Amino acid sequence: MSYKYLGVWGSPVYVKRLVGDKLDSRSSLCRFIGYPKETAGYYFYDPAEQKIFVSTNAVFLEKGFPSDNRHDEVMIEESSGEPHHDSTTSFEPTVHTDGVPVLRRSTRESRIPERYGFDNDPKAYGEAMSGNDSDKWLEAIKFEMDSMG
Repeated sequence: MSYKYLGVWGSPVYVKRLVGDKLDSRSSLCRFIGYPKETAGYYFYDPAEQKIFVSTNAVFLEKGFPSDNRHDEVMIEESSGEPHHDSTTSFEPTVHTDGVPVLRRSTRESRIPERYGFDNDPKAYGEAMSGNDSDKWLEAIKFEMDSMG
């Protein structure tokens, strides 16, 4: 007889969701509450949706119970009925500089990018003949005229 499929009652469990959106979480944190008699799997309680359901896709987190975490508890000292004044304490704000990056401006000189593929062709014949590439434009015009006729 194998006990590896037995779960601890009330233990936290990540249960895989079968349906969901592409950006939704793939699993939800639930509690194990028992075994169903009529089918295979486990009973789980989802506190977010307040529902009980059966599933076989689960990862049990039996090593650490969230209810065992003591760091969430607030310690309250017992009062003796007399007001307590501590004259040695003074309030000094502490500034934590560890791990805080210092913001600075970039020293790079920004320049307008050279745009390739823009239409810089002259719009008129006079504009083509007055530019630096007028001899190339004349050659291109002659080539086009020869190809037409």
